[in-house]
Amino acid sequence: MAEHGDAPVDGQGALPTLSVMAQMLDGLSVALCAFDAQDRTLLWNRSFVRYFPEHARHVHVGEPYADNLRRFYRERLDPSEQPALERYVQAGIERHRTQQAPFSFEHRGRHLTVSSLSLPDGTRVRMWREDVPPQPVPADRAEDATPAAALAPMEASLLDHVADGVSVIDASTTIVWTNEAFLAMYGFESREDALGLTFAAAFAHTWQTEGQPTQAARLHDGLSVLRDQLRFPGAAFELALPGDRWSRVIARVGPQGKHFLVHVDITLLKRQQHELLAAEARARESEAQLNRKSSMLELTLERMDQGLMMVSADHVVELCNRRAMELLDLPEALMASRPSFQRVLQYQLDRREFDRADPAVMGFISAGGILARPHSYERERPDGRVIEIRSVPLDGGGLVRTYTDISERREQERRIRFLARHDGLTGLINREVFLEQLGEAMEAANAIAGGPSVCFLDLDRFKSINDCHGHAVGDQVLIEAASRMTSVVRDSGAVARLGGDEFGVLLGATVNARAVAQQLFEAFRATGWQHAGTVHDMAVSIGVATFPNGGSDAHSLLRSADAAMYLAKATGDGRGGVRVFGASAASALTMELLPQALP
Repeated sequence: MAEHGDAPVDGQGALPTLSVMAQMLDGLSVALCAFDAQDRTLLWNRSFVRYFPEHARHVHVGEPYADNLRRFYRERLDPSEQPALERYVQAGIERHRTQQAPFSFEHRGRHLTVSSLSLPDGTRVRMWREDVPPQPVPADRAEDATPAAALAPMEASLLDHVADGVSVIDASTTIVWTNEAFLAMYGFESREDALGLTFAAAFAHTWQTEGQPTQAARLHDGLSVLRDQLRFPGAAFELALPGDRWSRVIARVGPQGKHFLVHVDITLLKRQQHELLAAEARARESEAQLNRKSSMLELTLERMDQGLMMVSADHVVELCNRRAMELLDLPEALMASRPSFQRVLQYQLDRREFDRADPAVMGFISAGGILARPHSYERERPDGRVIEIRSVPLDGGGLVRTYTDISERREQERRIRFLARHDGLTGLINREVFLEQLGEAMEAANAIAGGPSVCFLDLDRFKSINDCHGHAVGDQVLIEAASRMTSVVRDSGAVARLGGDEFGVLLGATVNARAVAQQLFEAFRATGWQHAGTVHDMAVSIGVATFPNGGSDAHSLLRSADAAMYLAKATGDGRGGVRVFGASAASALTMELLPQALP
């Protein structure tokens, strides 16, 4: 009855056939154990447990072959060899994976021959048969066991001309014959020096005469391998020799308990193998580095603040990171399908993505949206965000395109431009812009339509407000004053903060400056300003000057209005007032009291 289970291991497809085979072999007293491509146990028959009772109640489906070998060697190794248990296990695994020919060994008094077969799916089947042990040499033929009789003269002569080393050992592994190639390989000057030594002693002799003291570990490892492998004649094994040389030993059982060992110099093969392993290690490291770099690149692409899109030479979107999809509202499913760039553009056009784009950008989009040179542009999205698009062509065709949300940058730039031309507290235009606009209005004036007028306003008793209530309250008064001025002037002119508590109003030629000045005065007199539940009076002094009588340029016209304002303040007794700057045909500057002005 074959033993197996339902564990999820490889080789399940072969299980039915192997199970029948295992039962059939039980009838022939042939043991069977099968392993998958990862060297895990698949099934075994009763003969296996009979030949190897140490596995009874321990072997199980999915058990690694290494665990199987550990139980096997704990039974076989003497105490001095137990520290090298793992080395024996690794050697057993290597035999298991590479065995091509049967070999024999003794276990628990049985003489067993083991064969191994690898199936196409990676499953490996091992089978053991019990053999009749070699019979002792009869006394009357004992002379045939002497070294001199190890080989017939003709056989010895032929083997002496073989390029590979050949040795014959008896049941105790004592060397009874060697050829010249063996002597050269293992550093013996004559055949007499090698005969009578065990193979292990001959191997140790090689290292003791040619090896370095620092290589004692290699000698120790080699002896462990040799002792283990000689228990399994027929299984090839490798031995490290001094000078970075290697020998592959293949043992075959001969008559009268002798073993024939062929020693093949595989130094060149091992060097090539080491070079191949080193190249494979470098390739794996390069692949690992590439994978790490790829992972880092993917992580960078996913975490970068910019959107990135890579388009191939045939206009297929090969890559689009998450940020690009977020900025452009592109669905992940669409971009994962490796769409054509034209398909992406059509998706955006269908959703009116470019409705706020200027005509030049729309022309570029309509032409396909791809140029063979570096270029950049900005456009506003439907949600109001401003996106900067930069494209760099790739060698061989295609391009890399980045998408950056510059909405905040553009808002900051707008704010900087605004602050450069406006008062930061009240939001009114500043003195420079006021004079600039006044100059432009004066240049546009003509004799028929007349010229612009300027109102110069100064808040009365503002210094006492700051001194008594603090600058924070003073700022609120300035903001309130600006609000009252803009509510009066509206679209008929421009209001500016000229500095401190001084304000200017620019009025066009068609506006009645005197009437507006009076409205401004009333706006302050009608309602005071409140603080901490108390209403305080708010008064303003206003001076008015009109081009060209008040001045021939912006600065002189503003000075004239300023002079009129000071006269209003001087005559207003703290209650403000309005004064208009006037000039006679003959001469000097005079001040006329407006008919509506208060005393």
